[in-house]
Amino acid sequence: MLDINSLAETDWSYEFREIPNIEIKTNIGQPGMPGYAAKTKLLFANIAERWSSELHAEWLQRQYVALKLIMGATLQFGSADHAQEQNLQMAVPYLAYYGMFNAVRANLLTSPRSGWGKNSLKIGHEKAIEKYLEELKLLLSPEEVSKSTQLFVEAKRGRELFSYRFPSSGAPGRGGSFVYPDAAEHFARVAAELALFNSFCLGAAIENRYGTYEEWPGFKANERQLSKLWKHVLKGTLGDEDYVHIDAEDMYRVKRMARSIQRPLPFVWMIGEGGIEDFFGSFTSSCDDETGFNPDDHWHRLLDLP
Repeated sequence: MLDINSLAETDWSYEFREIPNIEIKTNIGQPGMPGYAAKTKLLFANIAERWSSELHAEWLQRQYVALKLIMGATLQFGSADHAQEQNLQMAVPYLAYYGMFNAVRANLLTSPRSGWGKNSLKIGHEKAIEKYLEELKLLLSPEEVSKSTQLFVEAKRGRELFSYRFPSSGAPGRGGSFVYPDAAEHFARVAAELALFNSFCLGAAIENRYGTYEEWPGFKANERQLSKLWKHVLKGTLGDEDYVHIDAEDMYRVKRMARSIQRPLPFVWMIGEGGIEDFFGSFTSSCDDETGFNPDDHWHRLLDLP
């Protein structure tokens, strides 16, 4: 099993669950995590060479949005699990697919191979999986990449089947396209762990270039650039330029991060345990119901959040 923390060349300690098992297999053309790491770290080293307050503001937001997407996907998988238990079967394909899709979006936002701005925030389903498969080609064998493609396509078809067609054979799994939540969650966990690995590599690249925090504390985010970029985030991914959802909690956290985080930090630790708790707590039922959905039971479905 690979030591992912050492592979990223950091002193941070995090227990990855899926990607340590993805090793080099030359007989089937699998680069594994060492191959993925080599190409990814080189690109982050190039970013570190031209690091600036503007890039700091950009990556601060990229990583925060990625964290939000992974927390959202975590809630979606937890909700899918709860829906299965409560026989809310119509919702399961929808929740499982969007958990996969949002993990993919988070992955792309943390990749040095992806740009930033409106196009990346509003990326569509086909474009997202197309770009994510390019990421997977740096990691998996052609056969495994093909399997991942098919799984995503099947999940999307299942979501559409039970959103538009409502087959007479009934519940998901009795016919037609359907991906069970455990398979969907495994797919999403790999995407989320790769996103976190990217986050580790960015921090390591800055430290390799500029030294420790004591040697160079970093930048305070450029407020003007931060405000400009954050407008894209506030417009969300709804595709409607006239609808801007202003979330006061998000705005507060971004401003707080701008003041306190001056160098890249792995996104799982960007908002602290209190921020994570507040996010999941905001989805807690207002009714005192022991059988109701409890989001606090699902924090760690994709990543070990603090």
